[in-house]
Amino acid sequence: MDDEGRPVAYTALPKGIPVTTQSGRALGKLERILDDNGDIFHGIVVSTGTGPKFVARNMIERMTTTHIRCFLTDEQARELPPAPSIRRPKAKAWFTRRAP
Repeated sequence: MDDEGRPVAYTALPKGIPVTTQSGRALGKLERILDDNGDIFHGIVVSTGTGPKFVARNMIERMTTTHIRCFLTDEQARELPPAPSIRRPKAKAWFTRRAP
C-alpha cells in the first residue's frame, strides 16, 4: 500500500476497508468488529472469497484510515477460522398474560 494513512482506534474503522497480510497481499475487506460493546476488542471479521474469516486482535499489526495490516503470513491467512456467527439475545418474557 502506498498510502499508509493515519493510525486509528478500532472503533473508527469503516466497514469495507481493505485488510492485508504481512506481505501486503489482499486478504479481504472489513466486515465487522468483534468487541464487548466498545470495551474489549477481540478482533475483526474479514469478508474473503471463501467466506467471512476471524482475525484475532493479537494478529493485527496496524489499523489506519486506509487499511488494516495483519501479522499473518499468506499461508496463515489461508488457514483462518470461519467467523463466529452473530449471537442475538433471545427475548424473555418477564410475565405472561392470562386470557380473560
